[in-house]
Amino acid sequence: MEIRVGLVGCGTVGRGLIELLSLKGEFLKERYGVEFKLVLASDSLKGTVSCDSGLDAGELAANLNGKGDLLSMAGAERGAGNLADLLRSLALDVLCEAAPTDHRTGEPGMTILKTALGAGVCAATCSKGAVSLDLGGLKELAAENGALLRYEGSVLSGTPLINLVRGPLAGCSVSRVEGIVNGTTNYILTKMEEGMEYSAALAEAQRLGYAEADPTGDVEGIDPALKVCIMAAEFFGHRLVLSDVSRTGIINVTDGDIRRAAASGRRIKLIAGVEMGESGGAVRGYVAPRAIDISNPLASVSGAANAVSITTDNLGEITITGPGAGKRETAQGLLSDMLDISSWIMGRGRHRH
Repeated sequence: MEIRVGLVGCGTVGRGLIELLSLKGEFLKERYGVEFKLVLASDSLKGTVSCDSGLDAGELAANLNGKGDLLSMAGAERGAGNLADLLRSLALDVLCEAAPTDHRTGEPGMTILKTALGAGVCAATCSKGAVSLDLGGLKELAAENGALLRYEGSVLSGTPLINLVRGPLAGCSVSRVEGIVNGTTNYILTKMEEGMEYSAALAEAQRLGYAEADPTGDVEGIDPALKVCIMAAEFFGHRLVLSDVSRTGIINVTDGDIRRAAASGRRIKLIAGVEMGESGGAVRGYVAPRAIDISNPLASVSGAANAVSITTDNLGEITITGPGAGKRETAQGLLSDMLDISSWIMGRGRHRH
């Protein structure tokens, strides 16, 4: 089956998705019976290009990687273009959203997702902003318009936390989900354990691209707190906003704290989690550095990796570990969601063209 795809946001992750579709097109067709036809690539800074018969992924990647934009491609326009008009003219099945996000407003992702879902177009996003602010509202909008919303990449990049709980762990009651969901801070704490001072470890993380020039969102725990909001909505159907999450970052963790933890057989990790009180009580979200015993599976997770432990009634505690960032890794989260959406479309016999 042919699935017509649009991409909004052609930065690192968007380029990763374009490259994956080029690299794995034949595999996806043979394995899943799906041919993803990319008919729209749009970015507010890099330009917009569309083609009803399909864009060449290799040409897109070459322009983005070589020239930094799409403006030299045939028919390209400056800016993001009018998304509502493009949705109507291109008859998209899936819109992938990978634009930068403002956690205070959820924009531009909130408007992009609402435009797509309101038009009955399924959407996959890796951005935290919109889904952390109003996942329930976005799901309702999707249902009202016969569409589906997926957002695996918004928490652990391509590591399948949401799909794991939604799929293989179906039938389990989940009481707590917690772990290391920010690779930047985990890298810094790992380097501090190896003997680096905080400032040197942060500078190294910035040099390697793990931390932004302004690292506030990571080191003050904002990024993991947004992910806690998503997990609360997804796993417990409970809306938390950023101010509801008890939050402490790593900026006050000292070399002495690291040494004292090590001397007692523990490691300091920035733990983010959400849990439900007994008998369906209040849902609590939290982010804080914690000295955990070396026997805890989260303690062995080093560098920029992520890991989450899921506490269930039927299977006890399950821990998954994997990358929490990266071009191809996050694009894999989008690709997984695209395949999920495609299966849903085929099961309903629903097509827009």
